[in-house]
Amino acid sequence: MKYGGLFLFGALMFYFLGTSVTQSVRKSDFSDYYRASVRIVNQESLYKFDVATTLKEKIKTFEEALKPENAGLLAELTTETATYIYPPLFAFLLLPLTNLSYEFASGIHSLLNWFSLLGICLILGSDLSKTGKKKVQVFLILGLSLLLNFRYIESHIQNNQIGIFLVFLVLLAVTSRSSIFAGILLSLAIVIKVTPLVFLFYFLYKKEYKTLVFTCLGILFWIGLPLTYNYDYMLVATNDWFQTVLGNALSNPVLRAWKNNQSLPATLGKYFVPNVDFINQGIFHMPYLNWDLKEVKIAQAILMIPFGVPLLILFLQKEKEKWILSLLFLFSCIFSGISWVHSFVICLVPITYLLNDVWGNKLGKWEKAILVFAFLLPLVSHRSLSGKILESVFLMFSILLYTTSTLYFYLFWRGKNKT
Repeated sequence: MKYGGLFLFGALMFYFLGTSVTQSVRKSDFSDYYRASVRIVNQESLYKFDVATTLKEKIKTFEEALKPENAGLLAELTTETATYIYPPLFAFLLLPLTNLSYEFASGIHSLLNWFSLLGICLILGSDLSKTGKKKVQVFLILGLSLLLNFRYIESHIQNNQIGIFLVFLVLLAVTSRSSIFAGILLSLAIVIKVTPLVFLFYFLYKKEYKTLVFTCLGILFWIGLPLTYNYDYMLVATNDWFQTVLGNALSNPVLRAWKNNQSLPATLGKYFVPNVDFINQGIFHMPYLNWDLKEVKIAQAILMIPFGVPLLILFLQKEKEKWILSLLFLFSCIFSGISWVHSFVICLVPITYLLNDVWGNKLGKWEKAILVFAFLLPLVSHRSLSGKILESVFLMFSILLYTTSTLYFYLFWRGKNKT
């Protein structure tokens, strides 16, 4: 038992490493990033929302989506079209990989994610050690956290996504003693994917105003950096990102409200807006009500209040850094608008801190029930355990949104009452 935690941690990390290597040759989300970089080299349009618009205009019912003449549109929507919605910077940073074959470039990206995961564990392990935990306990907590987040990490690796790297950047920023370094790292995460913007709240709580200033300057730097490559082309691409993505896509709460999207905006779309998921809404006899975009936005704004209040309450208390940080990770995923299963890899941080806090403490029956629901349901709803049909039911009804929201409010309750 003395080395049980180390064995569990090591076994999972080696499994993730092996999976990273074997999965890298397959088609994944990295292919979207790779193609975007190739489009920069060829000076083609970086963002393609034309087919998505055509699809929305042409297909109004489930039956129309199944017509053979629309098969090409559906295929393009899920592969080539509107799949890259990151700023030009990310594709620009990946330009060196375009000189390599897709398989080799994908492997490098997979290893970057694995080392980022290792870095996350090192940072979290260091934090746990500062609370008085012995190495044996630290490895056991980290191993359990990896196990509880297994579904998210596995999905992330299979999709060769960027989320783990962004979590690593955020953790490096919040643990850095240098305001400049923290600002550079956080601004990089923000410019790659807008959702890390919520972590400005953390530095506001810490009253680290220099970091806030350097983050703002860093955002301008990272946005402007691609202009040094091809000014005219990148200026158009940056403008397209602001108008097409920020001005339209990310402001639309029903964008890609498909089965796998577990965010709150997407869930509202699946429940209440017709034709946001052409295939699965028909299968599950959804939506329940017919709302327009304005009504969805109103509902989303109202639902943000109960999630925002816990952060404001903790903001007024002292020494709540880890609790606020945990809530911000969950908040960034719940309200991102586009949160696939792999996006919930951010739960690794709050779950680790929560395990550290409950370790050795006696929990009430209702607390145990909450943790069983939040920790185990995501695991048992995995296809390998629940089956393909039941997994589809869980995802269509956004079970991960509910487990993560439960975790969010439990963390708040525990943090508020922590002395």
